[in-house]
Amino acid sequence: MVLGATIKTMSNAPSPQFRVFAFKDVVRFARKFRVPDDGILDVVRSQPDADLGGGLYKYRIATPVEGSRGGGRVLSALKIESRAILMFAWEKKDMENIKPNELKAYRDVAKSYLEYSDSQMTKLVKDKVLVEIIQPNEGGQNG
Repeated sequence: MVLGATIKTMSNAPSPQFRVFAFKDVVRFARKFRVPDDGILDVVRSQPDADLGGGLYKYRIATPVEGSRGGGRVLSALKIESRAILMFAWEKKDMENIKPNELKAYRDVAKSYLEYSDSQMTKLVKDKVLVEIIQPNEGGQNG
């Protein structure tokens, strides 16, 4: 699949227009480690582990066995107060860091997705390119 800014963290109650999307591989990764939708939402509301530039952030995902230190990592494109797109997830034991050429590719993809309009994002969900993670009180997960 194809540092240094001050980060404004999300509150635990994101604004109504804030939307969270994920590629299907990220959703499968979360399911494998029994991370529920609200756990995925907690990840994007938390302080990122690293600002990788270009709207791309790395977060830790706690797994039941490993916790957050040895568990998973996820790359997310983030537009504060608007949307997050969970793009790639991996286990730390399998890969410590993203290679520079992969990082550039993810930044380019992040830039594209962050420029899309809400209607374009909705179409990507409808076309099953992305899954939208919905607040639990909003009726579950699409896709």
